[in-house]
Amino acid sequence: MPAEESQPIRLRHRLEAAALGGLLRLLRALPARTRYALAGRVGEWARHMDRRHARVARESLALRYGEETADQKVREVFRELGHLAGEMALLERLSPQELQSMVTAVEGREHLEATTADPRGVLILSVHGGNWELLAQNLPHYGLNPLHVVYRPLDNPLLEDRLRACRERHGVHAIDRRRSSREVLEALRRGETVAMLMDQHLRDSTRIWLPFLGEPVRVPTTFARFAKKSGCLVLPAFMVREGAERFRLVFLPTIEPDRFGDDEDGIRDLTAETVAAMEAGIALAPAQWFWVHRRWRSEPRALLPDQRQPPWSGSVRP
Repeated sequence: MPAEESQPIRLRHRLEAAALGGLLRLLRALPARTRYALAGRVGEWARHMDRRHARVARESLALRYGEETADQKVREVFRELGHLAGEMALLERLSPQELQSMVTAVEGREHLEATTADPRGVLILSVHGGNWELLAQNLPHYGLNPLHVVYRPLDNPLLEDRLRACRERHGVHAIDRRRSSREVLEALRRGETVAMLMDQHLRDSTRIWLPFLGEPVRVPTTFARFAKKSGCLVLPAFMVREGAERFRLVFLPTIEPDRFGDDEDGIRDLTAETVAAMEAGIALAPAQWFWVHRRWRSEPRALLPDQRQPPWSGSVRP
């Protein structure tokens, strides 16, 4: 644990870790459907306690789907976050066979096979939707191995160590986003797989304005630059919740970076292509996307003309 941490912070981290450990043990002891129903109910209740994130979600949902249904959609978003939390209790104990048994359908398998047959490395593009941790831990069992995941470490080092160990059980190597460039490129040039979630606000010096879910937003070009420098295929992949601990694994058509120019126009076009792929992934189950994140930061908020939102879906009940 870092020496510069104060005693109150260390105490808080220990209490958080102990509370989470107790909650995970309780959830693991419950039958699957009970665990699923309870986690969803707790998620719905949490929107009343976490008013700041509920407000963030409501603003974006009301803008896209109208004021009349915004409150109900916020409730469904928090329910799915509850389901996500309940599923996390299982990841420390699942065997590879149990992990794969949670995936009841695979769509776009031909796109997966195109990448595993290619000697180049693979860049997995995904979003904070469905269960992205379960997605990462499943991918090595589908031939995408070794797999590296670029992520932001948790603030609590005790929880961070626990999550890292959980990932490594299934062959996932974590790369700290703050020091990722060299490690990502080296892995891709060795023909390995790197997964990145690119749907959130990132402090990147090379961001460009693009529409995302109908609203202008600054998008980092980091992903496109990795793809161009390495020359690897891009494979969009998403894990969509279908029921109580049951998921659909979806692969969308690969993106070939060589189709785009090597100049800044090419980087912009490739970045726009990745944004479109992320939008398609979110559209599979909009209720399961991480609406509580403050992705759009421009004021006043407004959609671009003639922008249509994906039909609302993805709210799963027991």
